[in-house]
Amino acid sequence: MTTDAAGTSEYDRFGPWIDEVRTPSDVPRLFRDHPLDLDAARLVLKVPRNIARRDATPDMDLYDHLLVLDAHALTTLSRRPAVAAGRRGGASPAGFSTSTVPLVDVVAVRDDVSLLDGRLTIRTRDGAELSVPYNGSAQARVADLVAGLRVAAADAGPGVVGRALRDAARAAGPSPLEPGHDDVALASAMREIVRRHPEVTPSACHGRVPLRPDATGLRGRARLALHALSPATLHGAVLATDDVALEVVGRHAWVLRGRSPVHSRSRLVVPLAALDGLHVAPHPVYALATTATLTAGEARLELVVPTGSVAHALLSDAATRAADAGARTAR
Repeated sequence: MTTDAAGTSEYDRFGPWIDEVRTPSDVPRLFRDHPLDLDAARLVLKVPRNIARRDATPDMDLYDHLLVLDAHALTTLSRRPAVAAGRRGGASPAGFSTSTVPLVDVVAVRDDVSLLDGRLTIRTRDGAELSVPYNGSAQARVADLVAGLRVAAADAGPGVVGRALRDAARAAGPSPLEPGHDDVALASAMREIVRRHPEVTPSACHGRVPLRPDATGLRGRARLALHALSPATLHGAVLATDDVALEVVGRHAWVLRGRSPVHSRSRLVVPLAALDGLHVAPHPVYALATTATLTAGEARLELVVPTGSVAHALLSDAATRAADAGARTAR
């Protein structure tokens, strides 16, 4: 077996971190057939395979994804899993797949991290999802990509629903970042977002809330008994806005069952220009929870907040403002 200098360099530099690609020699060997214009790109990141350094060898293709952000689109190159005919640890004969998402079609970006398990998910107007797993230690690089997507979203002003949400947040005023002892990490995450994007203003913050299901009828009593063994918790969150996007920091799920500690952290970014609708309604199971459904094309995004909280009031106000603006337009 022989290994070229580029392959050796790729192997020598391999680790769990996400690196920025600045020169042609930085491009992983697997993806070099792709016509990549580094001069036109705003940001190019290479995402390593989720393997231990000791399990890597110089002949492997060591990167799972190449993320290319330019002025118009986000292109993702993804390594195809090896097949029996492929080289050990390398790519299949097809090599890699390519997915290109126009930036105008991006309606939500979600970054979830639980310990070292990270996942970046991009939702598009047709309801599709692009998901990229990564090592959670590289979250700062993912934040760079989210910032780049935010810059693109700033080119389009908010529509009726986006303006209603922004105005409702302004009317609510700034919120202190005090979600409680169990959710201090969420407040810290929002402070980091504000540090990177000073125009972002937190408008609602709440801690976790124990939930009890409706106990009416036989089914309700059975459900209540199950919750006694595995209680439900609506986890804390921080809602913030600027003229570009709604920012929500919370956990990987709104409502979780069980008694195990939750260490995940999630950041949801929704461009205000992408929003088409906002509907607020009681949660179908828990009386102390309210669901807000954001629509953007075929995509549906749900937020679950405590009933009667500042977040509930803000979202309800935004829904009313959007409905009133739509009614005036229809006249």
